[in-house]
Amino acid sequence: MGVAADVTDALRQSESVRRRIAWRCAQELTAGVVNLGIGIPAYVADYLPPTGVTLHSENGVLGVGPAPDAAQIDPDLVNATKLPITVLPHASFFDSALSFAIMRGGHLDATVVGALQVAENGDLASWAIPGGDVLGVGGAMD
Repeated sequence: MGVAADVTDALRQSESVRRRIAWRCAQELTAGVVNLGIGIPAYVADYLPPTGVTLHSENGVLGVGPAPDAAQIDPDLVNATKLPITVLPHASFFDSALSFAIMRGGHLDATVVGALQVAENGDLASWAIPGGDVLGVGGAMD
């Protein structure tokens, strides 16, 4: 196998792991308003069983649905990770100030946060190394 094939295989395996984590997380969500952070949390909508969960994205969408098929993609409908989404019939849109007010005001029942690293004991690291490509703590502080 060449280097390109090795890289392609590693990327496929990495994506598979991300999807399995998102699926497992979705199984824990049973009801309420749930914020999805950036990264792996953005995939949770694709695996959410039919429940009473309403998904919130910090870029100002309440009522996030699963990823669309290629033919359904609307470039104006994205989540905080900038991935295409669908919206449910009851969806609403608002600016990021209101979105963070929802989070800070205690109007969420759960949050699925992205992380830079998670330790075996559950400690969360979501900061950035100066000069690195990671954006920082994001909404994890909230």
